[in-house]
Amino acid sequence: MSNPWKSVSFLVKAIDPLHVGNGGQRLGRVDLTVVREPVTNIPKIPGTALLGALKSYCDLALRSFGKKENICASTLGSDETNNPHTRAECPICSTFGFATKEKSMQGILNFSDAILLAYPVNTLAGPVWMTTTERLKSLCSLESGCDDVDEEYLPLATDFDTAINNKLKGKLNFGWILLDQAKNAKVNFSPEDVTQKGIPDVCAKRMVIVSEFVFQNLVNSNMEVRTSVVIDPETGAAQRNGLFTYEAVARGALFVFTITENDYAQIWDKVKMTEKPVSAIEMIKKFAFPGVAAAGLGGMTSRGFGRLDMSAMEG
Repeated sequence: MSNPWKSVSFLVKAIDPLHVGNGGQRLGRVDLTVVREPVTNIPKIPGTALLGALKSYCDLALRSFGKKENICASTLGSDETNNPHTRAECPICSTFGFATKEKSMQGILNFSDAILLAYPVNTLAGPVWMTTTERLKSLCSLESGCDDVDEEYLPLATDFDTAINNKLKGKLNFGWILLDQAKNAKVNFSPEDVTQKGIPDVCAKRMVIVSEFVFQNLVNSNMEVRTSVVIDPETGAAQRNGLFTYEAVARGALFVFTITENDYAQIWDKVKMTEKPVSAIEMIKKFAFPGVAAAGLGGMTSRGFGRLDMSAMEG
């Protein structure tokens, strides 16, 4: 028997601003905040949000293309279903699992949280994508890193480095803060090494490395904040005390998450569907990813939020 565990990392690029809320309001600058890592306080996309959205879009696509006829136990959640099918043969039930009053089963796919890899920030040299050495090493599997930077920045591309020095004499603003270029530090990998992992070329050529401390503060200070108001359906005017604010991860942010296919019981072999993909991960890529790119994930999707471009990372 071959190794039943297969892990694939995926790059996520925010096509629109992204709001994955924490489920309630908070006292502070913004009423509706996004989910953050408890230790670093940096925004993330929870694995539960990824699983729920991908399951919904995958089930809808399979039924739309005639690959699957019924609404199964996985889609109905805890409700019972009278649909005559064997759940072990259902691609959605087998892939994502299900729980009913009669029976429950764990799916063969495990989803990690999507961790922020790089964040776009406006500067005098145009938009740049901030990241850190540790994030490039851990999320992109780049073996070599770069020298430590403290309250400085380090361009990844030589051409961009030259342009900054010619126009701005090595100083670059990241929103509200002005940083000096690190003079005695150097990067041990190139933009080509990054693009080989699947990161867009435009992001890699304008990528700069900062410290984790600077990254954390600049990400949170450059979050998009919008103001909305509740409309009274009877008058068509703004409702009294209906003003609220909410934040979002900026368009262009890059995340990385991992899907692990844990098919030790060889459940996928029992799945029945026309033109069955070679694995559950391939089914997700073919049928679920287009849904996230078209309709979005998280909150405020009807207001232009949430569309994500997902693609497998190389290497």
